[in-house]
Formats: sequence, C-alpha cells, structure tokens
Amino acid sequence: MNNNKQKTTGTCILSIWRNVGAALLTHYLKISFRNMRKYRNQTLISVIGLAVGFTCFALATLWIRYEMSFDSFHKNAGQMYVIYSPNPIELSGYWRNTSILMAAYLKKTFPEIANAASFARLRVLSPDTWRGTITVDGIEFTVTIIEADSSFIRLFDVKILTGSSDFLIPGSNTIAITREKAQQMFGNEDPMGKTINSREASYTICAIVTGMPAPSNYPYDFITSFSDAAPDPLGAIDTSPNAHWGVANANTIIELHPGTNIEAFEKKLSEHVIIPLRGYVVYSGTFMKPLTKMRYTDPKVERDVQFQYILIFALSGFLVVLCSLFNYLMSFVSRFRIRQKEMALRMVCGASGRSLLAMLSIEFMLTLLFAVVLSCALTQLFHRSFLTLSYIQMNLSAIYRELFMYIGAVILLSLIVFWLILFIFWHRNLNLSIRRGNNKLFRKVSLVIQLVICIGFSFCTIIILKQMYFLQHSGELGFSFKNRGAIEVSGKNGSQYANQLKQLPEITEVIDRKIGIAGLFSYTASYGGRRISTWDDQPDDVESISVGREIVSPEYLVFCDFRLLAGELLTDADTETSVLINEDAAKAFGWHNPVGKQFNGPGGRRYTVKGVIKNTYNRSLTVKEFSPYYYYLETLGGNPFSVTVLFKYREGTWKSLKPKIEQLIRNDDLHYKKITNYEEEFSEFMKSENAFIKIFSIISAICVLICLSGFVSLVTLTCEERRKEIAIRKINGATAGDILAIFAKEYFLLLIIGAFIAFTTGYFIMQRWLEHYVKQTSIPAWIYFSIVIVLALVIVLCVGWRVYQSSIENPAEVIKR
Repeated sequence: MNNNKQKTTGTCILSIWRNVGAALLTHYLKISFRNMRKYRNQTLISVIGLAVGFTCFALATLWIRYEMSFDSFHKNAGQMYVIYSPNPIELSGYWRNTSILMAAYLKKTFPEIANAASFARLRVLSPDTWRGTITVDGIEFTVTIIEADSSFIRLFDVKILTGSSDFLIPGSNTIAITREKAQQMFGNEDPMGKTINSREASYTICAIVTGMPAPSNYPYDFITSFSDAAPDPLGAIDTSPNAHWGVANANTIIELHPGTNIEAFEKKLSEHVIIPLRGYVVYSGTFMKPLTKMRYTDPKVERDVQFQYILIFALSGFLVVLCSLFNYLMSFVSRFRIRQKEMALRMVCGASGRSLLAMLSIEFMLTLLFAVVLSCALTQLFHRSFLTLSYIQMNLSAIYRELFMYIGAVILLSLIVFWLILFIFWHRNLNLSIRRGNNKLFRKVSLVIQLVICIGFSFCTIIILKQMYFLQHSGELGFSFKNRGAIEVSGKNGSQYANQLKQLPEITEVIDRKIGIAGLFSYTASYGGRRISTWDDQPDDVESISVGREIVSPEYLVFCDFRLLAGELLTDADTETSVLINEDAAKAFGWHNPVGKQFNGPGGRRYTVKGVIKNTYNRSLTVKEFSPYYYYLETLGGNPFSVTVLFKYREGTWKSLKPKIEQLIRNDDLHYKKITNYEEEFSEFMKSENAFIKIFSIISAICVLICLSGFVSLVTLTCEERRKEIAIRKINGATAGDILAIFAKEYFLLLIIGAFIAFTTGYFIMQRWLEHYVKQTSIPAWIYFSIVIVLALVIVLCVGWRVYQSSIENPAEVIKR
C-alpha cells in the first residue's frame, strides 16, 4: 500500500515538474519572440548575416577539405611521393616531368623505395594526364588516357576485372578501359574487342580494369602501354634505342618503406646525380613532395580557382560569421544593459540566475536556429553552382552533414562566449545594477571594434578588387590582346583564309602568318631556357646565366603590339642572328645600352641585339616567372605543319563574327583546325582570378553591409540608451543642432580611432598580399578618404534621425518611461 502511494506521489511530482517545465519554456519562448519583434531590425540583420556566414564558411571549409583529400584513399598514401627536379625555365623553378626510366632507376638505386612507377599520357606536351577525345561509332567521348607499365598497376593497386594484361605490351595497340567508362560508352554491351579511335591511333579493348577513386590527381579512363618503349622496372636502365633519358614526358611516383627517415632520404636524393649510359648528367638536385599535397602545392595543377583564393573565400565566410556574431552579441549586450533594471527586479521577485540564463539563452538560440534554417535554404539554392565550380562530387545530404558539423562547432563556441558575457554582467552587485548608469567605456569600445571591422574589411575588399581590375585593364602585360584572334590550320595555304576573312565586315585587319604559335597564354611558344656563357661586357665573376628563347615573326610583334623600349623591332630583312631581348635579359647581361651587343647562343651561334622590348606576362601573374628572354626569327623550308592567320575585329562584334569564321573552315577536311580569340584566351588565363572576383565580391558586399548595419544598430541602440540624456538636455534649452554636435563630436573621435587602427592593420596585410603579384596596383589616398566620409555620413544620419525623433517627443514623457 505504501509503495503504491509512493509511486502515485512520484508520478504526480513528475507530472507537475513536466507541466511547470513546459509552462516555463512557453513563457521563455513568448518573451524571446517579444524581444525579437521589438528589436526586429537588429534581429533580421543578425539572422541574415549569420546565415550567409554559416553557408560561405561551411562550403569553403568543405572545399578546402576536399582539395586536401586528393589521393588520401591509397592504402599507403602517407609513404607515396611525387618526384620533382629543378627547372629554371618554369615559373616555380621546378617541374615533375621525368623520363619513363626514372622509376626503375630509383627503385634499383635506393633501397628505401618499396614501389615506384613512371607513367605518361599519349602526347608529350605536358606532364598532366591527357584529356582528349575518343571516337566510337562516330560518337566522340572526352577521356583521360594514361601510358603505363606493370609498375603502375602494382603501385596503385589496379585490378584487371576482365581480359588480359596485353595492354601493357609495347606496340600491341591494345588498351584497357575502366568499368565506369565502359558503362558510359557502351552501356550493357560487352566492350571487349571493341575498337576505339583517337587522333593518334586505333586501339582494341582487351581488358576492363578498376578506376582511380575520386578525388585523385591521376584519374584515368583508359590505360595503354608506353608509346616509345617500356623500360624493364627490374632490369637494365636503357633497354631499347627509343627509351632514353632525353625525353621527359612522364611523372614518377615512389612509395617508401614504412619507418624510412624522410629527412635523411630527401638529402640523399637531392645529392644524388643521375648519369645514364650515354654519359651525360640529366638529373641533379632531385626532390620529392607528398602525393597527398600535390593538388594544392603544385602550381602546374590546372584548376578553376587557385587554392589561395579558396582560403580567402573560407576566411571571408568566417569573417562574416564573426561579424554577424559580434554584431548580435554587442546589440544583445546593449539591450541587456537597457534591461538591467528589469533583470534586477526579476531577481528581487524571486527569479533565479538559472532561470534568467535559460530565458536569455533561448532567445539567443532562437536567433541561431533561424539562421541555420535560412542557411539550409541558401545551400539548397546554390549547391549546384558550388559543385560545378569546385568539381566536388557530393550529394546534397552529404553537404548538409558537413554544413551541420561546421555550424554546430560555431554555435557551441558562440554559446560559450555568450554565457561568459552574461556571467561577467551577473556578477555585478544588484544595487549597482539598479542605481548606477551604464558604463560609457563598454559602449565606446564596442563601437570602435565595430568600426575597425567595417573599415578594415571595406579597405581590404577595395584593394583586392582594384588589384584584379588592374591586372585585366592596366595594359601592363607587355602586349595587346583586345579584339584580336587567329585561325590555325594544318596542311593548308593560309592565304585562302586571309582573303576570305578580308571580305567580312567585322574584320579590320588580316595577317597571313607562316610560322609560330597562335596561343599567347601558353607554354607552346617557349623553347625553354639555355645557359649563356659568353657575351659582351661579361663580368669576371659571372660564368653563365640562363636565358629563355621564343620564336617570333615580324607580323606577330606588330600585331600583338609588343612594347619596344630601345632599338628596332625585327623585320623580314633580318637574319636569324638578329634578336630582341626583354628588359630582364638586359639586366641579366648587365647591359645599360643593349642595342648592338652580342652573345653566344646554343651551338655557338653569335646573336646581335637589335632591340629591347618590355617584359611580357603571359605565363603567370602571381608567380615571378623566369623572365630573361630573347626572341628570334626562324624560317621553315617547304610546307609547315600548320599555318596561322591573324586578324583584328571591331569591338563588340565577336558573337556575330565567330559563326562566320567557323563556317569558313567547317567543310575543310583538315587534320587540325583551331579558332583562337585572344580575349577568351586571356579570360581562360585569368579564370581563377575571375572566379575569385565573383565569389569574393558577393561575400565582401554582404560582409561590409553586415558590418555597416551592425554599426548602425549599435549607434541606434546607444541613442536609445541615452534617450533620457537627450530629453534632459532638451529641457535645459539645448537645440537639436546642439545635441547633434555633442553626439557627432563623440562619434567622430571614435571614427578617427577606429580608422587609424583599421587602416594601419589593413595596409600591412594588403602590402603582404600584393607582393604575391608580379604587377601591383597602387593604394591611393582616395580610398582612405572615401571610406571615412561614407561612415561619417552614416553617423550623421543615425544620430540626426535619433535627435529628430527626440525633438518631436515630449521630454517629460521620455523621462517618465
């Protein structure tokens, strides 16, 4: 009987406790919604800012994590390294191109290496895997083809699912296809024995293999044998006359034994000099980089957005979150100070600290909850564009999981900061909270911090956008590319196209150019660096210098408007021994008056400098490239492989002109034909910067608006807090102008302090950032003055509006309230 009574009593207490808890929660929610509605402007600004910040920060962090996860899925990814060698002609000073013999040589020479593989692409113009087209039954497919041998199969654990390993036999004209690509190209039909065609050859599919899981630096759709010759990975170095060390068309990956001393091995590798059977030094100073870091450390990896811009994107999103949280916390604290007497009276009437903490925490959490809901809506709206830009293969549910993980961490940190602030305020004496006025120091510090964030971010945003605009419109590239294009064809006389182009109304000038490359923003026109050991006025302490060389034509120099600094440009009357040099080459030779000077080039040929041109920047704008160059003429006998017709067109007519040019060459049976628009080529060259501008402009605008809105909110709340002061001054005879002058003077002083801190810090940061570019914009004074003037106007408007509202109110009623 007693047990039943105890159970009944316990059930009643539990029921009462639940009812009281539900009632308190309902009460707290009502109070929270009431306060959010009362301060709806500040709440709306906070919710939008937090939502945008959550979305940008979470997506950018996801992007960074994706970029850093390349090839991390390999079983021994931590022991796998990419081999690099010094190359002064490259922008970075090194490259990862190696001979296909490198893997076998390293594995035989260094016992620390467990596995090694060299692999290439079908064509030898670049170290990256070749993305070309394969034709099946007249249908073209974009594919990635890798040339490899059995060492590649072992290193990357490639499984042969069906068929034989004949595709690894040199000269067999067989090829292996991945299961995924076979499904895409042939559906449910068996691909074995099928014939595929590329520009170079036809292949017969003899095997189906596993593909490379994503994300990887070396994805592939097909694997075939080396086109030149395949070295025996475990045998002699030079196994055939075609397999030699002079051709660097492969990448080499090594896998070290577990427990290998990395620093000792790196030193051993860099000090080793590779001397092949022919007896000349090919590789020295070789070094390695982790395969898992290649994606974001190798400048030759093609990407739409550079890794540093992704980091800035993430930092911007994080700053948006911080600004929004800071704005909300500061406005919350300001409102809390206005409500101090209310809180004190609640405590006098029996409210506990825990209940007040719960009430305020619920209000804070509601704001964050609304921000999370809006962030999910923004993610739903923009996730497709994000996936297209970042090439991340992930479904929406996975993105939401990542989003909630990052947002959860931010919310937890925000709650800790929020409770810390409340803890500081609650430990003040209750009587002081009731009797004493608000501390002006907190208000001033809050406004200065907000001004520093707003001014600093505005300043940095303007400099970044100004630098991007400067790169594209300053004309500092050393040549002109606006309204210019080219037609490049093979096995044809370019004169027929030149005559047809002249008939088009959009065309203003046509040049039939016999030799040279049509692309401006590529490496195809460069013939690498050469050691020059003899030149006029050579200093005794300088033995040799490295100078790059490029083929040019007289028409091309005029067509692209290369900037002449001294002497004359090359003409058709000049011989092959007459050259142009750029200004960096003149500095490297140590010449103050280079025209007429001579130097010995490759093969001992004596070159004479006819003119000096401005440095050109058609390789990179963010890396100081190997820039000493000389430019020479070269004539080709007979019919060249390809001819190029250059043309200029009227501005704004490319959309109508391009279809007409395509029609000219569409019906010709040409092995190679290409239409190049130099402006589009420059846009491709600048695609990373252009993508960054679009992303950063939006985020920056949002962040600046949030900072500005936060500043306005703080000023408005401060004026609200000082309504009695305004009313008393008005009773004592002060005019609206007098009150405005008093407030404006105080805020202008805070503006000067905030501007000084923000501009000093921002200038230091932006100077370091601008140093990454070979051409840098200036930081003029108008940027400083414009930002200060805009914020001064904001202060005048905010305070003026508050003073105007007070002027139409009865000051006695204000004091009573």
